[in-house]
Amino acid sequence: MFFLAEYAYELWKDDRGMEIMDPSLDDTFSSCKLIKCLQIALLCVQENPADRPSMLEVSSMVRNETAIVTIPRRPAFSVKTDEDERNRGDRLHSEICSVDGATISQVVGR
Repeated sequence: MFFLAEYAYELWKDDRGMEIMDPSLDDTFSSCKLIKCLQIALLCVQENPADRPSMLEVSSMVRNETAIVTIPRRPAFSVKTDEDERNRGDRLHSEICSVDGATISQVVGR
């Protein structure tokens, strides 16, 4: 499921963000709003928690039509790196940087 954010990020980056939207949501007046919401959502799932906006900032970005929304960085659980990160040498190769350590418990009666 976490690859959905990476897929959405790639579509957004290629100016194809509407491809992830449900067609019933699209009309000529809302496509910019939908792309803005996608961009805000991508800000919320960035790899570095310090880069993510607070809920107050998210609320402000959604309500204020003229608010400048920053450019999101690659989402968490990504298996790719951004070109600028590769050029700076921050990462030597692609890797999954987050680990899902979830366990499954089964309830058994006595």
